[in-house]
Amino acid sequence: MSNNWYTDNRQNRELEELRDQMAAASSEASSLRSRLSQVQGTMESRLQRLTTAFDAFVELSDIRESLIGFADAAEVRRHAGQVLATLASGETPTRVGRDVPAYWLAPAVEAIRGGLDEAQLAEAMKRDEVRTSTFLCLALAALGRRNEVRAEWLGTAFGELTAGNVTRTQRALWTAAARGGFGAEGQQWIVAQLKAGITGTGPWAGVVKERATGLAVSAAPPFKEFTTQFKAGADLARLRAGIEAITGDTSVLEPDGALAYAAGQKPDPDSPDRDSTSALLRLLIAEGSEPEREMLARVGQLRAKVTNGAAPSNGSLGDSAGELGKLLEADLAKTDEPHLAATALRVVADAVLADAEELLRTASLPTPAQVSKEIEWRQVTLTPDGADRLSLAKAEADITATVQPLSAGDLRGPIGFGVAGVAVLVGLGFLVHPFWIAVGVVLLGIAGYGYWTARKKRSDEQADTVRRIERLREQTKTAAAELTSYKAGETARLATAAGDLEEVRKRLA
Repeated sequence: MSNNWYTDNRQNRELEELRDQMAAASSEASSLRSRLSQVQGTMESRLQRLTTAFDAFVELSDIRESLIGFADAAEVRRHAGQVLATLASGETPTRVGRDVPAYWLAPAVEAIRGGLDEAQLAEAMKRDEVRTSTFLCLALAALGRRNEVRAEWLGTAFGELTAGNVTRTQRALWTAAARGGFGAEGQQWIVAQLKAGITGTGPWAGVVKERATGLAVSAAPPFKEFTTQFKAGADLARLRAGIEAITGDTSVLEPDGALAYAAGQKPDPDSPDRDSTSALLRLLIAEGSEPEREMLARVGQLRAKVTNGAAPSNGSLGDSAGELGKLLEADLAKTDEPHLAATALRVVADAVLADAEELLRTASLPTPAQVSKEIEWRQVTLTPDGADRLSLAKAEADITATVQPLSAGDLRGPIGFGVAGVAVLVGLGFLVHPFWIAVGVVLLGIAGYGYWTARKKRSDEQADTVRRIERLREQTKTAAAELTSYKAGETARLATAAGDLEEVRKRLA
């Protein structure tokens, strides 16, 4: 019997150890499969990236070989950059070495270099009117020759706004005009085009209000009935201050130094100035001639694949720079770009003025002859002559009604103890044992104390009611005086709001 138990016990322990070993082995196998799956996934993704990069490299090599036949066009582009950099430094550039048939850039650069030679201009326009016009507008703006920009070039280069979408070319011309690159007439033309392209309304007045600085904060009205008119007047004052902050910057009277041409090898897609005048000029030049344009664009895409995005594509001139309303909103908020903010304000001037006029109308709404205010947790109607008598009387009655005379319910405890005390004192103390006399006296004492406590509590409540009514009357007088004072200043507030609107009109004219 003993031997069988010992044998069974040993076998059970061995089976338990074997199960533990199998569980550990299963866990290790599962972990190994998981790690193997991760490694396999990582290797597959790496292999896929390497394959994509290799295919792109092969295609890139083929395209570069094809581009060898466009060496003259590449030389024209290199020379164009040199001419712009030389002119920007105030020196005289050399003539272009050779012309490329049907390529607009060579005659356009020669026209810029030669003081807008009409023959070269005509040839460049014949080859590509839109790109030549864009090049002339941006180049002359960047070189500080704004008076040489012609209206027909600007119109051709800018084109039409489509569904409120702004292309990179249009944004570059917009910012160049805002910075003084095309003179007053060119800027006015751009503003007119942007105005015509606006669809719907935007939060422009709200953005302008955020530009207000140093504006004294007016105290809120003491009564909620005046909040609408007060807020409208305060918003109009902030709107005026914001407009003054934008239009009062005298630096916009001169062209922005950011217009000056900055030489560079290639436009930087990650730069905040990727759509600047200089960057768009370089991108326009880098587009290439018609036969090679698609290949050059493909080179940028393939380079991004080869470098896994480290060298992203610069895009094209026709890419979207953003939605018109959003760009205007962003420009209005730019405290470090006064030229852009001032131009954006001119574009949305009509909408901002309409908002200002609506604010004045709201601020001028008739204020109520009487107001309601909560005093001592009761609503009291106030007029400039004082509190409404019926309203005040009702409030006082409501306060008085919160305290009732002493009732049997309030004395239920003392009465119970008193009855019990008399019963014990008489029924047990005199008939059974003198000890119960002492008990009866104690119960009568408890009853008397309870009665005194209830009377004192009710007396305190009545005294508090009297104090509350006194406070009600005093606060009512104070509130009525505030109402009288606020109503007396209404004429002055309306005059201030009207003056704010007049100043807004003057500055937006």
